[in-house]
This record gives sequence, C-alpha cells and structure tokens, in this order.
Amino acid sequence: MNTTADLPLLLVASPETGERLTGLLRVGGGASAGAEVQKLTSLAEAPVVAKPHHPHAVPLIAAIAESSHGLGSLLGEVARTANLATVVLTDDRGVAAAAREQGINIVGPISGLTSPLLEDLLQLAGTLQHMRRQQQHLQNLYDLSETRFRDMADQFADWLWEVDTKLNLTFSSSRKRPVASAAKGSPMVACFLPEERLRIEDDFADLTRNPRPFHDRDYWSADPFGTRLCWSVSGTPIFDASGALVGFRGIARDVSGQKAASDQLYYLTNHDPLTGLSNRHRFHDEMTRTLRMAQREKRTGALLLLNLDRFSLINQTHGQAVGDKALNHFAQILKDHVRTGDLLARLDADEFALLMRDVKLADLTPRFEQLQRTLSERPVMMGSSGITLKTSGGIALYPEHGETPEGLMAHAQDALSAAKQHGPNRLEFYNPTTPSTAGAGQRLEWAEFVTACLNNPTERMVLHFQPIVPLGTAEGPEFYEVLVRLIDRTGRAIPPAQYIQVIEEFGLAPKLDRLVSERAIAALAEFHKQGRNLRFSVNLSARTLEDNDFLEYITGLLKGAQLPEKSLVFEMTETSLLKDLQYARAFIAGVARYGVSFALDDCGVGYSSLQHIREMKLDYIKIDGTFIRNVHTNAEDQAMVKALTAVAKQRGIRTVAEMIEHENALQILRDLHVDYGQGFHIAPPAPQPIPPVAA
Repeated sequence: MNTTADLPLLLVASPETGERLTGLLRVGGGASAGAEVQKLTSLAEAPVVAKPHHPHAVPLIAAIAESSHGLGSLLGEVARTANLATVVLTDDRGVAAAAREQGINIVGPISGLTSPLLEDLLQLAGTLQHMRRQQQHLQNLYDLSETRFRDMADQFADWLWEVDTKLNLTFSSSRKRPVASAAKGSPMVACFLPEERLRIEDDFADLTRNPRPFHDRDYWSADPFGTRLCWSVSGTPIFDASGALVGFRGIARDVSGQKAASDQLYYLTNHDPLTGLSNRHRFHDEMTRTLRMAQREKRTGALLLLNLDRFSLINQTHGQAVGDKALNHFAQILKDHVRTGDLLARLDADEFALLMRDVKLADLTPRFEQLQRTLSERPVMMGSSGITLKTSGGIALYPEHGETPEGLMAHAQDALSAAKQHGPNRLEFYNPTTPSTAGAGQRLEWAEFVTACLNNPTERMVLHFQPIVPLGTAEGPEFYEVLVRLIDRTGRAIPPAQYIQVIEEFGLAPKLDRLVSERAIAALAEFHKQGRNLRFSVNLSARTLEDNDFLEYITGLLKGAQLPEKSLVFEMTETSLLKDLQYARAFIAGVARYGVSFALDDCGVGYSSLQHIREMKLDYIKIDGTFIRNVHTNAEDQAMVKALTAVAKQRGIRTVAEMIEHENALQILRDLHVDYGQGFHIAPPAPQPIPPVAA
C-alpha cells in the first residue's frame, strides 16, 4: 500500500460509526493499525486535505449511511483527486451505485464489517490508486511521445507516410507532401500522377504477397503548377502481434532536384515525340501491369492494333512532312475516341495500339465503325483539298487470347495482318482456329529451323564479332559484341531478325545462350593464350535468367577458362531484369566473382532504365539505337543521350552508343562524351574479331 508513517488516514463518518471504524483499524494489527486517523466532517474536505500530500496516496474511508442531494458530485470530486485511495462503506444500494458510477470501485458494507475485511479494502484501494497513477503516467508519456513525433515529423524535410493494406493513408506528415490532400484516410495512389497508379498498385501487390523492406522506388507527382516531381519512396512492412501484415510505413524524398531535366527526361522516355502519345516501351510497361491486375481481379479487356492503310503511298506522293501531319491527325482523332482509363500509344511508324480495360465485346465493332466514320468526315487538309485516311484493325482479347504482353500483342498482330490482307478499312478479331489470324505455320517452320541448328551447332551456328570502339582517347583491350548467325541447309547465314521472335516464343533462348556463351568464353580464352588482349560482350535473354541452372553452368565455364579480369561482359535487357530482379542481382553477384562485367542493353527505352542505372551494379549501359540512328538531326534524341550519359557518369558507368550509321552522328556522340560506339558506320559484324581501320 502506498502510504508512509507520516500520512494520515482520512475518515468521513458519523461519530458512532467513526469510533467503530477506528477500533476495527486498531485491533486489526494490519498496515493501517498505526496510522494517524484524521476525522473529517464532510466528504468535500477530503480532496483539500489530500492535495498537499500529492503524489503520495492518502487513504480515505467514507462511511455513508444514505444518499443525499449532491452526493454524486462530491463522490465525483473525490474520484478525480489522483492521490486519494478511497473506500466507500455503505449498506445503501443507491450510495454504492453512485460511488461506482463515479469510478470508485472499492465499496464495502458497514454492517458486518470486520477488521480483516476493512484492511483488505484499504489495501485494494491503495493498489487500485497506484495502478491508476501508473496508467496516467504511461498515458502522459505516450501523449508526450506522440506530440514530440508529430512535431518532428511535421518539421521533417521529407514525407513520412503510413498506409494500411488497402493503400489508404493512416499517417501523413504535413510539411512536405506529394499533394496537399495527402491526409489520413486518403488513398496513397491519389498522391501521384494517374499514369503511376497501376505501377504503384502492382508494386504493393507484390510487397503484400511477399512482405519485405523496399528502397528508392521512384514515383512521379505534379505540383500545383503542373511541374512533375520525382519521389524516391522507401518503406517497410508493418505486422500486428499475431504476425499478420497490417500495412507499410516509410519515407519519401523529393529527388527532382537531383535529376537533371527531370520533366524532359520523363517525357522523352515515355512518349512518342511526334504525336505525344505513349511510346512502345511505356505501352508495354503499362500493358504488363494491366494484365497482372486483370489476373488478380479476374477482369477482362481487349487490345486493338491499328494501321493506316496505304500510308507509304501518302509519304511517297506528298512527302514526309505531309505523312507526319497525317499521323498527328490520326492520333488526335484516336484521342477523341478514347475512354477514360484506356491506354493509347504509337508503336512504330503508322502502327498504333489501344488497350481497352473492362470493355464489352459487343461494343468493339461499333467503336471501330465510329472511328471509320470520323476519319471519313475529317480528312487531312492540304490547302483546299484533303486526304481521307483509312485504317485496318486487329483485336485480341484478354485473358482469352493471351495473359502476357508478348502473347496478346502477337495475336493482335496476327489479326491485324489478316485485316490488311482482306482490307482495306477492315477489322478482324483473333481466332486461333483460323489460319489467316493464327499465322502459326510459318512460325513453326522457323522453330524447326532454329531447333535443327541448335542440335548441330558445330555446322549450323557461327559467331560474328562487331567492334565496340572508344570514341575518346581511352585505351584498353579490343572490344567486340558477340553475335550469332544460323546456317541454313544451303550454307547461307541467316540474320537473326528473321527468327529472333520465334526463339523467344518457343523457349529456345536458354539453349542458344548456353551455346553462344560456351563458344565465346572458349574463343576468348584462346585469344588471350595467343597474347591478344580482347574483351567480348555476350547477350543473355530474359528466358535464360529464369533458368535456375544457368548460374551454375556459367560459373563452371568461367572456373575452367581463367579469363582476365573484366574481359567478359554480359549484356542484359531491362526486360531480363524485370522478369526477376532479385534473381538477376544474385546472378550478377555470382559471376562477378570471376571478373565478369555487366551491361544494361537497350538503355533508355523505358523510364525504369534510370532506376536500374542507379540500383544495379553495372559497368556499361548501351544506349538504345532508336536514340542514336538520327541523333545528328534530332534534338530530342541528343537530349536523351546527354541525360543518360550524365546519369551514367555520376555512377561511374561507361556508355556505349549502338547503331551508329552516320559520320555526323559519330561526331555528335563524341561531343556528348559517350565512351564507346558501335554500328555499321564503324564496322559490320565479321566472322573474326577484326579491329576497324578508324572510328
């Protein structure tokens, strides 16, 4: 009991009852037997007498025979006095109920009261008062901690956030937010650009399935003036006491200032520069996320590919400027026919794609017919005359015709090819039972050709080597990309463009990559034995990195070859990394122990390339040829190359420009400080590694 020898025991009772209670205390021999009993004339005096002894607990015995006016308020005042350990004694049920209603729970009888019972009641009152004081102390500490955290969070330069499993904010610091409305209860996805929604939902769906901390994921928002801001988001899962996932919390940092020309870079990597529509790679990323979400939520939709009929004739007759005007005109009409939530893109030249989510099958043909009518009503004007555009379309449905971007795109392409054969101005739906849309026969023939070559690689497969030359003054080993050519039955080398899609579609890439890697490593080892200092770069496909045995296979080759440090480079595309980023990191770490370098191929074709440059342990990035081919005439391509080069140099990564086809392009790349160049202007692939005459 929280009493000391100098603390009084307060007693409120009638004189007769007071004498009896004092006697019970004295004869009981308990902890209260020697206490100084201070008799009060009124219950109202108790809080006043107890106050000077705070925080020590002062015991109070209130013997109340019957209820009276104002008793409830008096009991309430006693209950609110923190250091009173109160016992109410009464035989009146109304008094007992009033005491408990005010929070005084230690209530005993007056009649039949014994010394041990009275001592026990006092002990209970003291214990209860101590518990309440401790509870209040803990609550005060909690409130202080909560206030301190809130004050610090609201002064923090970064955004502190917490969400539940439905991605609704349960906490949001106030000083720095992606949007002003990022408050408790609002959806996290609403803090970022609408086109980021699927990516964020897809990322957190994966984290919900496999809860783990994550770091530096870039999501984009816009400030009130429309400027795009990049947020680097990191977080960790939250679990309850039973181990169940209840949400995520973390920090988001505005890194826009660290990203040179962030708006321009975002636009260039995600949009077609002519029409302003999403480009092929942005479309592929969004289609991947859409199909994943469709699988999770059992949703359906359709992919429509569109091709302008006789577009090449417009270019030939009226020139490229009119052709570009026609493409922009067609793109604008398509924008006018797109529903909210649909995704529209220009894939290549005069080919466009429209991904329609949750669309009814019965609505597809009427929508295409409406598009045809609009094209007829709105010709491309050239002075007083006009050109009426016509289009053919091919449709594949998901998940019925494909659950992967590659499969769905291939089937929509088959349907589009059939429409153009039967057209113009025609729409076809993919039908796997119809040869005109399946296109399977020719692909099967190519698959048989590739399989025959891989089963007899000594005679049917040869390596070619294309130089990768320094564009500055850097010196080093001769550098070559290793390419493969398959040989037909007449001895003719077949370029890979004719069968590369079949290799991926029929799962032949892992076997091809093994054969090329084995032969390249053996050749590299032999050249070094001969005293020739060479570096080879070998491509690996996404399917190969899905092969769990490939790491063991390749490390076995490397152990036996004993290659010099950094003489072998493996090239991996962004698609390869995205298939399984965790395994890709493990593969890089596994073979890096043997001195192997790594390059990100086709860099720049997707915005997440920049994320990989920052996150992955890369030695080279190979800037995609679509930005190099016309870099000497296209300012946007130059801006893209400059941005990628700057990011790479910050990370100590060397840059390689692919597909250099013009001397002026070569000079521009030198001015942009690109490290290496590769392309037919420098040297074509050859059966032996032959250095070019000059770069």
